Amino acid sequence: MSFIIRKALLTDVAAIVQLERAHVDDELLGSNNQLHAHSLSKGEVIQLINQHWFIVAEEQEQIIGYVMAAKWSFLSAQPLYRHIIQKIKFTDLEGQTLSTTNSCQYGPVWIQESKRGKGVFSALVTELKKQVSNTFPFMITYVAADNARSLAAHQQKAAMTEIDQFSFEQRDYCLLATATATATVNGI
Repeated sequence: MSFIIRKALLTDVAAIVQLERAHVDDELLGSNNQLHAHSLSKGEVIQLINQHWFIVAEEQEQIIGYVMAAKWSFLSAQPLYRHIIQKIKFTDLEGQTLSTTNSCQYGPVWIQESKRGKGVFSALVTELKKQVSNTFPFMITYVAADNARSLAAHQQKAAMTEIDQFSFEQRDYCLLATATATATVNGI
């Protein structure tokens, strides 16, 4: 398979919004459906591209995957993220206490079903880490505890470590974190 990984462009906004809306609740299928993911608006996608990080995988001029990361301020109005922000204040990774000033929220990540297992996930996350590392030494995400495939991908292919578990709106989650650079992050 031949795909390219690149920063999202403003010309990608319509395609990203369409994919986001079509697949935002994919992870929730088969669960108790108590929680519905937040679908990004066109304005939010534009803001993410301009002020945060949005990486796409493209094959034959079609977006086949994407991943984003955002500063906590972008997400802090949402109850789930307020809950996560409170949890990370008491968590350490690689000898450092995580905070909203040394980490960002990573995800969601989406990959076209027929392209999964073909290196797209690793390529997206590797590029995202590279882009984020200039600003933050850590990325944090959450994955539904019953989503074994996503947990395995994040731990094995994105080098993420489970730092906590929590429940929110009657669903259990794992909180994961990773360093954005392979070099030591002491002395930030």
